[in-house]
This record gives sequence, structure tokens and C-alpha cells, in this order.
Amino acid sequence: MTSDELADLYRSPDSVPPVSALADLDGVDWASVSDAYGPATDVPAFIRAMASTESTHRDYAIGALFQTIWHQGTIYSASAKAVPFLLKLLEADGPHDKSAVAILLAELADGQPSFHRCEDNPEEAARWREILAKSNRSLDDELAAGRVYHADIREQIFAQLDLLYPFLRDENPEVRQSIAVAIGSYPQVVARVLSDLKEALDQESDKYVRETLEKIIQQGSTDDHG
Repeated sequence: MTSDELADLYRSPDSVPPVSALADLDGVDWASVSDAYGPATDVPAFIRAMASTESTHRDYAIGALFQTIWHQGTIYSASAKAVPFLLKLLEADGPHDKSAVAILLAELADGQPSFHRCEDNPEEAARWREILAKSNRSLDDELAAGRVYHADIREQIFAQLDLLYPFLRDENPEVRQSIAVAIGSYPQVVARVLSDLKEALDQESDKYVRETLEKIIQQGSTDDHG
């Protein structure tokens, strides 16, 4: 199945059983925000497909969302619009894979906006100014917009970061790793949940997740005593 085929199957609200978390999904002007490929008109269909009764469609949907609203670590204006629905899916009952939703949110929290490498790289900035100017776009405008939706995503996830805590004990080490990194990216939270992180470390068997937790706990302990 292609992304286009999946989107076509789930454009209608009637394509999945009623899910309260998705009630306002079509109230967003998705055409006015962008994902990795342009106007984000397929994103609501992908989010809706996450609640499909077809497990293969749910798997395709999470893959499509990773490709569109978190593309190789880059976040977009559409990502900020998707976050509220992903957070609601974590709270809602249904067939959706909550671990998949959690890891997507964790990666979004740790993502960076387009052109962020230009912030402290004059050569890269000069190259992109020239490229963008050909289509009458401004790098300064792009950077400013990126700061806004990056902050929006961070603030939304911060406000409900407790929804991610249970996934520190997910059966999948990749999920645990992403959740740990996401929590570690909020220093103001780490010191408050040090006991939970230490408990997770005591129970952790995966080498790489342990290393991540140890690093976060060490930094949090330093900040707490600083």
C-alpha cells in the first residue's frame, strides 16, 4: 500500500469507528500548514488511520506520520497541529498502538525545525538564503516560523509529559530509549522525576537505554544540586 492509497481510505470521518480523540481533526486547516512534502492535507487521514481496526493500516499510518511530520528528525508546522490529537490518542481507548503514538511524540519533542542548522552555521545560512531567494522565500522568515512551531510542540508535550512516563517500562527498548531522551530534553522535569528514572534504571536490561538513563540521571542530579 502507498501513502496516497492509505490517505484515500481514511479521508472521511466515517472511515473509522467514532474516537473522541479525533473529534476535531477536520476542524484544522491542514492545507495551511506544511509537512515534509508540502501542504499537510494527508496528515489527518494518517492520524485517523491510526485508529483503524485494520492492524496493517495502523502500521502504515505510523510509518506515514514519521515520514511527514517527523522526517529524519525534522519537524514542521503540521507537526504542531498533529500533537494535540496524538496526545489525546494516548489517553483514549481504542485499537491504536499507544507505544507507537508515544514514540512519535517523544521524537517530535526532540525534533528540530527546518533550517535549524543555519542558526549557527554562516556558510549553510548563506547557501540557503541563495536557494530560498529563487522562490521569493526568506531564510529569516523560515527560521522565525520554525522557532514558533518548535516552541509550540515543546510546550504542548511538556504540559502532558506525564502521559509518556509509563512508556519508560515499555517492552520495546526502542520506545524506552526515545521516551528517556524526550524526558531528558526537559531539564526542569528531570530533577522532579529522578526517583522514577532511577527506578526505571534499576529495572532496565538494555545496555543503550541504561546508558541514556544514567546520563540523564547524572545531569539531573547535578542540576538539582546546582
